[in-house]
Amino acid sequence: MEFSLELLKTVNRCQIAELAKAGEELLPKTEHHWCDLFSRHVRDVESAIVVSYKLAASSAIRQIDPTKAAECWKFMTELCDSALAVLKRLKNEFPECGTPELYDTVLDYRNAAQDRYDQNLQDAECLKTKPPERLFPPQI
Repeated sequence: MEFSLELLKTVNRCQIAELAKAGEELLPKTEHHWCDLFSRHVRDVESAIVVSYKLAASSAIRQIDPTKAAECWKFMTELCDSALAVLKRLKNEFPECGTPELYDTVLDYRNAAQDRYDQNLQDAECLKTKPPERLFPPQI
């Protein structure tokens, strides 16, 4: 089975949506073990980010064209952005359940993915540039 960014996006959107939904449902914090329930969603999103990063890296490194590799990192950056949007609110509402730590972790993954995205785009531009004449000795 070939790695599919679209399939991974779908699965990860569900994990992030479940975290947001849990944040809304548990907000009054009336459930007996509300933090345990919420922490499970936090761990799920963390797992989704870590696994997605590994899959994006694996896919990107197998690409011959740096533009296609950049697409893998763009996906990862967008995934992190969507998780950060949810976590930005939840880290203050549920600080005792691991959300501030997850926010920091996702931000680190996002920054690393953005760096790799930028580098691959730069590599793609570099491939378009012809080397100066007489830079290399003529081939015999």
